[in-house]
Amino acid sequence: MAACRRFDRALESSDAEAIAETRPHAQTCARCAERLRAFDEISAAAPELRKSWDSPELWPKIRESLARETFAPAASSPAAPRPVPAWPAWLPIAAIAALFVVSFVGLQVFRPSLGDRQIFGVRSLPKDPLLNDAALKDVERSETDYMRSIDKLSKLAQPRLEAADTPLLVSYREKLQLLDGAIAELSGQIEQNRYNTHLRRQLLGIYAEKQRTLRDVMKGATS
Repeated sequence: MAACRRFDRALESSDAEAIAETRPHAQTCARCAERLRAFDEISAAAPELRKSWDSPELWPKIRESLARETFAPAASSPAAPRPVPAWPAWLPIAAIAALFVVSFVGLQVFRPSLGDRQIFGVRSLPKDPLLNDAALKDVERSETDYMRSIDKLSKLAQPRLEAADTPLLVSYREKLQLLDGAIAELSGQIEQNRYNTHLRRQLLGIYAEKQRTLRDVMKGATS
């Protein structure tokens, strides 16, 4: 079980070196071998799309989340026989790739990443893995400002997104849905570890990306 836990942590970190070190274990553990297979297939399904994210850490998180959710039942009951699926093994991977293809139509109009100071709108986050109380208050204040701005922009953009009649608007809508999913997942992790600098940095980056995307939607309405 300890080896399985190390394997899970390696996949969740998306660290290539850590994953390589745990691959020998997957050769002797059916449960971990299946998770590794899913992880590798999802990684290979859309390698070019992964490079298109404005927030580079977002794709690894979504990739691991898909692998974890797909095989969660097998992990919770390793002794139970796995039912044979009624569809080819590659079909879920193809569906995931198709989703990302739709999501990134028109991505050339999205601006590249900005520096930490420009993205976050707060003073640079410390390099320490844990925030102190003052830094936490600063980050939470910035998160509140983002949520307030996003709420206003969402209300303005909602009619355009609901009536999306162009590939560009559809791509904006799909991208926002993916960002919402990432925000929900990160927020859940932060509830368990409020002072984690890495998680807070990721969440602020995704908030900034959502804010920019909503502004782009509204720019189209006034152009």
